[in-house]
Amino acid sequence: MSPWVFTVRERLTSARPNFESYQAFSGFSHITELVSLDGMMCPNLITELTDEDWQHNIHEDLRSDLFRKPDYLLARQPLDPTLHQVIAACENPDGTEALPDRFTFCGYDIMDSFFGISTLTNCGPIPEVFSPEDVNEFGLLDDLQMALSVGSKMRAHQPDDPHLGDCRVWRLARRLPRLEDQTTSFSSS
Repeated sequence: MSPWVFTVRERLTSARPNFESYQAFSGFSHITELVSLDGMMCPNLITELTDEDWQHNIHEDLRSDLFRKPDYLLARQPLDPTLHQVIAACENPDGTEALPDRFTFCGYDIMDSFFGISTLTNCGPIPEVFSPEDVNEFGLLDDLQMALSVGSKMRAHQPDDPHLGDCRVWRLARRLPRLEDQTTSFSSS
């Protein structure tokens, strides 16, 4: 079974009105776009699950908006590559996971235990743990060992915090949708 799961999310780019305010909040002044599993920063496009979705998604608390196959997400609804992205995510990576076909590695994110907030991209600067300059152009960490170290430092820094206390590293890759990806449709009943 593949270690990858998939989700379709909005893109947070410099074309969005809130991009500059995000850069100021995070300290990530050098990023060109944010790629994250954080639902506040890169909202999930699937807000209501259909009967068909339950044939393709992950049946686990807080993860039912993750899917086993990217092709289902690409065909589920119209997607605009300027606004949307399909993110491939691998929890607790070891760095040997082959990227899914036609996905590009973006970096490592660190998510809270509720799988809602990225402790890396949406908890504000944590200078005791990492510097804004440590993140790449997508607001992620490039190196797995650094991501594991940052996650460990976050847990040690605030072990009782509901976000930092049990945060987990995720390897992210993405694919921007194309018109030819959306030729097959699935029923929504």
